[in-house]
Formats: sequence, C-alpha cells, structure tokens
Amino acid sequence: MNGKQQIKALILLVLFSVPVTPLSTCLGQVTPPEDYLGYKPGADFHLATYEQLVGYFDLIANQTDRLKVFDMGPTSEGRRMKVVIISSEETMADLDKYKETVRKLSLARDISEEVAKRLATEGKVVVWIDSGIHASETSPPMHQFQLAYDLVTGTDPKIRFIRENTILLLVEANPDGMTLVADWYMKNVGTQYEVSRLPVLYQKYAGHDNNRDFIIANLVETQNMNRVIGREWYPELMYVMHETAPFPARIWMPPNADPVNPNTHPLVFRWKNLMGSAMGRAFDAADQPGALSRIGFDLWYPGYQAGPNVEGHNIPSVLTETANYRYATPHYYTIRDFPEQHRDLIPGTFYPSPWVGGWWRFKDAVEYNLTASKSILDLAARYRYDFLYSKYQVGRDVIERFKKEPPYGWIFPANQSDPNSTALLINMLINYGIEVYQADEAFEHSGISHKKGAAIVPTSQAFGLYVKNLFEKQEYPDLRKYGHLWQGIGRAQKWDGLPIAPYDGVGWTLQVQMGIEAYAMSVPLDVKKTLINEFVSPSGGITGSGSHYVFSNTDNYSFMAVNRILNEGGQVSRALEDFTLGGEKYGRGTFLVRSGSISRNILQTIASEAHIPMRRGKVQVDTKRIRKSRIALYKSWAANMDCGWISYIFDKYEFPYHHLTDAEVKAGHLRSRFDVIILPDQRSASIIQGHRKGTMPPDYVGGITRDGVENLKVFVEDGGVLICNKGSVELPIKEFNLPVKNVLQDVKPDSFNCPGSLIKVNYEPNHPITLGLQEEGIAYFSRGQAFEMIPGTIEIENKVGKGVSEKEKISPEIVASYPDESLLISGWILGDDVIRKKAAILDVPFGEGRIVLFGFNVHNRAQAYLTFKLLFNAVHY
Repeated sequence: MNGKQQIKALILLVLFSVPVTPLSTCLGQVTPPEDYLGYKPGADFHLATYEQLVGYFDLIANQTDRLKVFDMGPTSEGRRMKVVIISSEETMADLDKYKETVRKLSLARDISEEVAKRLATEGKVVVWIDSGIHASETSPPMHQFQLAYDLVTGTDPKIRFIRENTILLLVEANPDGMTLVADWYMKNVGTQYEVSRLPVLYQKYAGHDNNRDFIIANLVETQNMNRVIGREWYPELMYVMHETAPFPARIWMPPNADPVNPNTHPLVFRWKNLMGSAMGRAFDAADQPGALSRIGFDLWYPGYQAGPNVEGHNIPSVLTETANYRYATPHYYTIRDFPEQHRDLIPGTFYPSPWVGGWWRFKDAVEYNLTASKSILDLAARYRYDFLYSKYQVGRDVIERFKKEPPYGWIFPANQSDPNSTALLINMLINYGIEVYQADEAFEHSGISHKKGAAIVPTSQAFGLYVKNLFEKQEYPDLRKYGHLWQGIGRAQKWDGLPIAPYDGVGWTLQVQMGIEAYAMSVPLDVKKTLINEFVSPSGGITGSGSHYVFSNTDNYSFMAVNRILNEGGQVSRALEDFTLGGEKYGRGTFLVRSGSISRNILQTIASEAHIPMRRGKVQVDTKRIRKSRIALYKSWAANMDCGWISYIFDKYEFPYHHLTDAEVKAGHLRSRFDVIILPDQRSASIIQGHRKGTMPPDYVGGITRDGVENLKVFVEDGGVLICNKGSVELPIKEFNLPVKNVLQDVKPDSFNCPGSLIKVNYEPNHPITLGLQEEGIAYFSRGQAFEMIPGTIEIENKVGKGVSEKEKISPEIVASYPDESLLISGWILGDDVIRKKAAILDVPFGEGRIVLFGFNVHNRAQAYLTFKLLFNAVHY
C-alpha cells in the first residue's frame, strides 16, 4: 500500500468510526418534536398528554439557553402548572432586569415620561400565548411543541428578530384536561367511538366554564395565571387560542363584534384590531384561506381569559377560533355542507378569502395556529418600543383620569355580614395585581362612617378600569338602537326584529352577587391607609361561658364550621326566632352548639380555622336540630358544568356528598341511602335519555330512564328532599305532575328577554331555605324560570297501603318571588312585567318528602356567593 492509499484508508477509517450525527445535533442539539413524540405535531389520529408536553419542554430546556420552564402552582387534580419562557440567550441571562422594566412601565407610578421612553427603548415585549383552556380544542396545545422548537432553533431573520425583541410566556391553561382528552381519544381511535364526546368534565369543576372563571378566580388554574399576569410578568399583549371557527371559516380572529365593554382604553382597542389584522395578512400571505373576523364574539363580558378581563389590565388581547373537526380526526367538506349564505364564496371585508372546502386535517389546524402565533410575535417585535411605551401611557392615563373624576374607587366596610367571602374577593384582586389599602383609622365619606380596617380599592391606579368594570352596575346597550355599531353596510338601518343576543352574560356587579357591602366613592377620599398584600378576615375563636356556643349564619364559612362540628359528633341546632346574647342581636337561623356535645378545644380549632367568632352563653330560644344529611349530587355521563360547580362549592365548604350515577338511580332504594338528592341545571330529556346508543361506548349511554324517574318519585314520597336547580325543575313538574307552571315556557324573546343579568327577588323571611338572607335580595337570571301554581290535586301513593293510590292536594309554598316593580339591578332585561309577582323558588310537599324548585341558578358558576345559602339551607332542610 503506497502513501496515498494509506492516507485514503485512514480517512475512511475515521469517517466510519465516527457515529452519524442526528439532525437534532446539527440544529444546536435541540430534539425535534417528532423525534420525541414519534410523529409530527399535527399528525392525524395523534394527541399528546400534558405530561408529554411538559416532558418535551424539560428536555429541550437542557439543550438550549433560549428556553426555561418555571412552576406556576398546582392544578385542580394535583398536577403542576408550568410557564415556558422563550427568548434570546442574552435576554434569558438577564430575565429579572426585563421583568422589572415591564413592571415599572405597567404600573406607571413614580416614573416620568422621559424615564418611560428610556425603559421602552431598553425593554423587551412580553407576549403571553396560552392554549388548551378548553381541552377538547386540541390543535392549540399540539402547536406548542412545534412553536417552541421553531423559536429556539430558527435561523431565519424573522425568527432571530422575534427572539431578540420579545419574551414569550407559553402556557398550557388546562393541564388536567389535556391529559384527560388525549387518553380518551387515543383509547377510542380506530373504533366507532373515535370522535365521541368526553363523558366527564375536562376541568374537574368547571369544564367549559373555566373560561368564565376569570371574573372571580375560584379555580387554582385561574389564580396561577392571574398571579403571573398581574403581579409577576405584566405582559404587553396576549393571545388565547380556541376552537372552533364559525363554519365554514377556517379561523376566526379580531376585530370582534359589538358591543364593546366601556372599561377599556381606546389605545388597547386599536392595538387589538391591529393584532387581528396582522394575523389576517399572515394567513393570506401563507396561502391559508378562510380567515374570518367580527361576527359572533363580542367584547362585553369580563369572565374570559382574553377580552375585558385582561384589557382592564391594559393588555391588548386576541383570541382565535381555529377550525377542527374533532380531536385529531380529519374530515372532508363539500360546498353542499356549507350554510347557504356561504355557498357562492362571495368575499367580504371581514372574510376576503373564502375557504372552498376539501380535506381538513389536524395538521391544517396546527399550521394555522403556528401562523397566528408567529404573526403575533412578529408584530410585537416590530412594534417593541410602541407596545412597551403604550403600556405606560395607558396606565398613566387611567391614573390621571380617576384623580379627576368618579368613581374614585370603592370602600368595603370592615363589619361585613360575610367577612370570609369579602376576604376572598379582596384577595382575588390583590393576586391579580390590584392595589388595595386598609384604613389606619376610622373615617367618614359622603356622610357614612367607616371603621378602621375598611378595605379601600382606588380606581386611580394603572388597572383602575378593571376595578370599575367589576364593581359598577352594568348598562348593556340594546343594539337595536345602535345600528352604526355593528352593521357593516353603507348606512345604519333600523332594526325592528328580535333583541340581538349577546355572547354571554351582560350584568355581573360582583359585590352584589357576593352579598358584600361596598360604597362607590363619588368624591376623593383622604384617610391614612396602608397598602396591603393580603386581606385577613377577622379572627375566629370562642368567648364567654354558658350552655351553648352561638355563631351567625350569615357567613358562608359558618356552614363549613357546622359540617366540621357534625363530623366531630357535635350537636348543632338553628334558632327559630331572633334573640339577644350579651347585648348582641342574633337573627333567626343562628347556629347553636350544645356545649357538652363537643370538646371546647376542638371547637376552638374549628372556629379559628374557619374565621368564625363564637360566643358562649345561656340561650333560651326554640330551635331545630341539624342532622348530618346524606347528600347525593346527580352526575350524568352527559358531562354537566353545573354539577361540577356544585361539587366545587360542596368541596370548598366541606359538605359530604356522593356523586349519584344513572345506574344507581335506575337501581332504586334511594331513600335507604340518601336524605337529599340534587339535580343540577340540566334539561329533563338529558337526564332521562342521556347519550344515544352508538354515540358513546356502551358504559356511557342512556340516562336514568323511566325507571329512574319512578325511583326519584318514590324517594320523595318516602321522605327524601329533591332539590332541582333551574333547568332540572322541568323533570318533577312534568314527570310528577306537579301543580306548577313555568310562565316563561312559551314566551317569545321579543316579549321577555334577560340574557344573564342581576334582578330583584323577595325572599319569604320565615322560610327555612331563606335563613341568613335579607327579605329583599338578588338573583342572577339567565334562561331561568318563573312559576305560578295550578289549582287541583294529584295522584300519589298511599303510605298506609302499599300499591294503593289516592288523591292528595299539593300546596306549594313560595320561598321567593319577583316583586311588582322594575326588576333590573345590573345588565339588561326586556318585558320584566311577565315575571313580576311570579314565584322564583318553590317548596313543594310531596308525600312524606319535599321538592325544592330553584327557578334561577343559585350559584351562577360559583360566583353568586350571596345565594349559596339557599342551597346550603335546602340541604339542611
């Protein structure tokens, strides 16, 4: 072998002895998602779990300095919620500096315009993108795999520009649901049940309503996100991803429909519309037709993640609704599938490139989401200075505005009837970055005296419009009067048709729903006060001596205390009349605990942990003992959000309960197991019939059937209490032939319309279900019921002779009714005279038991804390 041959052989030996470098190593040693998953994100028939998503982020966080993973807190089912941060290496090395920059600009306090401009020049735009809050909307979470990879490995100028000018916060908003849906779908792929609906809620308590929770933040996932947005990172813009678009559009994006919430700065609206327009341009540049704007989604209700909620924090936000068939299954569409108005493919200002049909695959939805996310990031990078400075400018404007005009804020007195719910509300504000103060001294405002310790929430702060939005009374505009707001034609036309339906509720005034006393400040307040990081309810404990422990029933946490006392074997009763103890007045329904029935030390612990003050003394008053109820909450395989919210409330206040299944109802013998059965807000047909055969795996089809209806009837006849919330009231009315009529059953929307508003209701003061409530109260009314009684008798089984029927006169008791006056408190209502003087809640004796009919939803997505007591009292009834 000559010298050349030796050299050639040596080169070949070296080449073949070096292992082949995989593509991931060539791209900065970052593993592509398809290498990790075994398929490309967006592949048909493949969904990943949350554990896989976080596993991928953890993997590449160890492979690049451009991505880090931070813990946000727990989920409802005990997982850990994460936020993924992506930017350039230089920015990631100095994150705290950039975080402080956006904090100063966002709060807009104590910095001059010159300093603000300098900070805007130096800062990076923080962009929040979240997906998967509705877990059955599956393409947005899958796009996160590819988006993260593209951003950390991309070498083209646009991606580098994004990395150098933005800080991306990437969040999966519903970790529990992502895994639940992926497991359900992957188990059914290839079967006839491949696209079957999930038979349980994809968020433990809220299901789809988790995107209505941002008005109050009951869910821990909402609290996690609010804290990061309002107290830690203060993003300059937000993008929230949903499915599905109004058919046949392939994606929906802003501009939104009218009306808009008035508590949003006009600059925020302008940014929002620009963000939507940038998306639209990106879709058409990428030859992705079918992008639609404006119709459907208005900007009034503040319960969503995007919209007035964050826009009250001066964050321009957009949501998209991307088309997807179901889960990761493709579908073919023809023009014949289109609604008639779209079959001619006529372009329009807000739909300039109509989609023509064909295959729609999962990868198409993922790719549209990628285009949308990258367009938002590109816009943020291009307008980096403008977004940063605008955040300061808007915050400064709000601060200055409410130094000069009312409302100057709200005062929450220290002596609340429900101090624990008050603390919950105030701490929700603090967690979301709202400045809250406590008065260091007693003071007077507008002729009203307030004690030291009152909470003060000023509007003269950067997020003051958010405060105003929550606590003022809403005046929803009747769009029939304002055609110029929504008619995209040459001139506004008079509209004589039906009321134009809003997308969601229109009246929410939060302190009214929660039964919390609050006073708007019509003039500025000058009082010594301290900025607080936590609002603590008055301490609980025991004072005095005597034969009874006494505590008020007006605080929702008093029911938690009762449940703990009953669990410890203590004896609890309720006063049947007003009385005085130690100079303090106690109302009817006050709780009394017999001193010898429970250890004082145990009771002291309960009082302290529940923040419930208890007074010990000798009480001579008629009482009725409370016994530990055996509670069943019906849980259908037709997953029901109202059942979830009631479960949340029962868990929060520690009511023991059992989820009652269809099979158990059909099996009967209910009275031997339960004292109370609750039917949540669910239509009678859904309860009885459930899912149809063939639409779901066999274990999940059918409802309680006619046998179950009969078993519920026997349960009540044998002495049980059946509680029906809103929609479910039709079941006993119809199936048990109750002498009750819903007066709204056949009323047209042009005669009566109340699309989610707060209205007046009068409670019967001496009824057990209204204990702890004032005679003049409120109801959140949305597609509710109003009752009138029908004279007559019904046939009911005779308890003396089994199987023998006899006629029995049923006389329902009115628990609450709508007064004979204007009913609206907050929101909008048309034709309220239809329900004036009609019953809102009925207590119907039936055999040995009772049926409680709640015509309005007594908790309203667990927001109406004031009326929780109706449910609690009914359970103890």
